Amino acid sequence: MKRAVNFLLAAALAGVAASTAAQAPTVRHEVSVFGTWDDVDEPEQAEMLNLNLRYGYFVSPRLVATASLGRSTFEGSGIDTASTTFLIGAKYYFGEVRAQSLIPFVDGGIGLTSIDTGPNDGTDFSWEFGGGVAFMFTESTSFDAALRLYNTDTDIRTKGTRVFLGLTTRF
Repeated sequence: MKRAVNFLLAAALAGVAASTAAQAPTVRHEVSVFGTWDDVDEPEQAEMLNLNLRYGYFVSPRLVATASLGRSTFEGSGIDTASTTFLIGAKYYFGEVRAQSLIPFVDGGIGLTSIDTGPNDGTDFSWEFGGGVAFMFTESTSFDAALRLYNTDTDIRTKGTRVFLGLTTRF
C-alpha cells in the first residue's frame, strides 16, 4: 500500500512539474534601460536627468519580478541635488511577448532613495506605480513608453509624474 501511495504521489508531482514546464516562458530575464532629460529655460535655467536600469525575472509568461536602480540629478537656481533609488517590484504584461506586437503593461515598486542636497542628506522610503506599452520590434527587444507616478517621503515630500522612454531586451 505504501508503494502505491508513493507511486501516486510521484506521478502527481511529475504531472505538476510537466505542466509547469509547459507554461514556462521561452525567456527568463529582461533588462531595461530608460530615462528622462529636461532642459528648462524659463522662468530660470534648470537641468534634470533621470536614468534607470531595471532587471526582471519572469515568474510566469506575463509576470516579471523586478529590481531597479535609478539615478536623478537636478541643477538649477543655486540648487544641486542628486538621488539614487533602489526599488523592488513587479511588472505585468497584458499579452504575449512576441515580435511585431504592442503589449500594454503595468508596473510598480517600493524601496529606498538616498538623497544628497549638499548640506542635507538622507535615505527615505519611495514608491512608483504606472503603466505603458512595449512595442516588440524583434522577438526579444522592445521600445517601451511608460507613465509613472512616484513619491519619496523626504522632508519636503518629493512626488510627481514621469514619462519614460527606453529599451528592454529579454534573454
